[in-house]
Amino acid sequence: MTKQTTVRMGWKHVFGTVLCGVIALSLFGVTVYMTVSAVGRLGLVRHQLTMRVTDCEASAPATTSRGGGHPDLDCRGFVDPAQTSGGVKRWITATGFSSEPVFGAPLEVAKEPWGSWVPVDQGGWNRLGRALSPLIPLAFAGLFAKVTYRGWRNSRRLPAGASA
Repeated sequence: MTKQTTVRMGWKHVFGTVLCGVIALSLFGVTVYMTVSAVGRLGLVRHQLTMRVTDCEASAPATTSRGGGHPDLDCRGFVDPAQTSGGVKRWITATGFSSEPVFGAPLEVAKEPWGSWVPVDQGGWNRLGRALSPLIPLAFAGLFAKVTYRGWRNSRRLPAGASA
């Protein structure tokens, strides 16, 4: 009968496995956030209204370090009384406009699950991109989860030539 020995994982291997696990969990969190955000931006929630924009203000700088860019706009407007309960004109602020909307024209907005109003994506490519965007961090999360699992699984194996 041979003596059974186990090989301990080196601290670098342990650190790498734990780091890959933390990165995988973080990327899964990003995937969940992007999915929930896409639900609001695509208008898939029940809280969808048509607002008429009255004024907008920039909430982010209009320039980047490279000299160009578009401001992130927060626009205030009112919802028609027919869409609200009680028939009262309701004022809301929608965030996340990439370009200035036409003032007074009807614009669809939806309430994201955490309560902010955002414009609903209208273009086909915008909607497709928004729907598919959570798949990118999900793919990388799966890759890091696989590396984490392999590192954990390989740490429990016996060295070559040892018997159980």
